[in-house]
Amino acid sequence: MRYEDEFFGTEPQQTVSMRARDVWELVSDDPRFSYNGRIVAVAGYIGPQTSEKLVSLARLQGSATCHFLPKDQAKAVQQAVEVRGLSSNIWEFCKGGELAYEAAQRTLETHKLPVDVSVERLTIDTEASRISDFAAMAGECGVLVMSGRVIRGLDVPGITLAGIDQSGQTVASAWGYKCYHSQSKFSDYAFWGGLTCRKDRRGQKIALILGALVIVQLWEDMQVRGFCTGIVGGNAASFALCEKLSVLPSDEIGLGVTDPDMFQGATLTK
Repeated sequence: MRYEDEFFGTEPQQTVSMRARDVWELVSDDPRFSYNGRIVAVAGYIGPQTSEKLVSLARLQGSATCHFLPKDQAKAVQQAVEVRGLSSNIWEFCKGGELAYEAAQRTLETHKLPVDVSVERLTIDTEASRISDFAAMAGECGVLVMSGRVIRGLDVPGITLAGIDQSGQTVASAWGYKCYHSQSKFSDYAFWGGLTCRKDRRGQKIALILGALVIVQLWEDMQVRGFCTGIVGGNAASFALCEKLSVLPSDEIGLGVTDPDMFQGATLTK
């Protein structure tokens, strides 16, 4: 299987990811946009054209998002996309900086993985079967992984970690991708998260440790100075996990925009 053919999730989710790959070829030089392997997004509020860009992206890809959208602009942008016949949903946009790095260091000093779990970084050399197993485990937890090329670190600088048990099965995940344009004011941020854990291994802090490892490696090896992630309101478990790593709710949101004909009320990912 060619790396560029590794897309995951439902048929609509795979369609969005495939279209996003091609849209990114057209807009990758524009700092108003970002790409994390799932979707091309608008990076921050870019004035009145924010809603217009989201509408165009959603129509082209089937879905679009705006990261770092100030809460005081959210209602106007949301109304502008909905009046065009698209659906929308909101995530709390959680952010962290040096305090997150320090919290991650403390986490790694005080917590250890279970003896039967090892950590594997997914790369260009990782077998396709490992990538698909990783994607399936995350999907069962309600989280859509990125395209295979991004998971492998080929199209976007980043880190993808898998927790592997003694049988060779994936039991947990975490990732972080430096997906914002070098000329963007968010250029030193990484879109971080994907903290999932197989149901029978929860309560062992595996996802917490993997998330901390990603933060430390991004900070020390890739000069990342900010970490951001979107969480649906009411997802207490995710908020609690992020709080332990000082990635906290901010005065910004993530706005998702979808084509209702493709998703029928669903969203791109959890």
